[in-house]
Amino acid sequence: MPVRKPQPLDHSILNEMIAIRLQQLEIENGGMEKLLPKTGLARQTYYQMLRGAGNPTLKTIERLAASLHMSVFELLGFEVEDARRALQRGGVDYDDLSSAIAKKNRAQRTIAREARSRKLPV
Repeated sequence: MPVRKPQPLDHSILNEMIAIRLQQLEIENGGMEKLLPKTGLARQTYYQMLRGAGNPTLKTIERLAASLHMSVFELLGFEVEDARRALQRGGVDYDDLSSAIAKKNRAQRTIAREARSRKLPV
């Protein structure tokens, strides 16, 4: 059976954008040791993203942005107005979409909280 050679790291534009943005945020926040706890990421995951390596899921990117109190667009270095214009071209209202997502997330958190509370012994 042939041995599979390790593949070189796949770098994508999105991964590089996140890496550059994390470096900028480190500078703005006084270094990695001050930024890392704010991200909510495991150190290994953070290092991979900082190197532009790995393949973070969209959920991970969304959690990172939320932990830093910004939108995914802002995390990637875009202004919210850029996102508004882009969505508007497709006939989608940014505020309506943002509101619907927030409502869905609240509902999912409520369901998860209720499910956990039912599993706890009384």
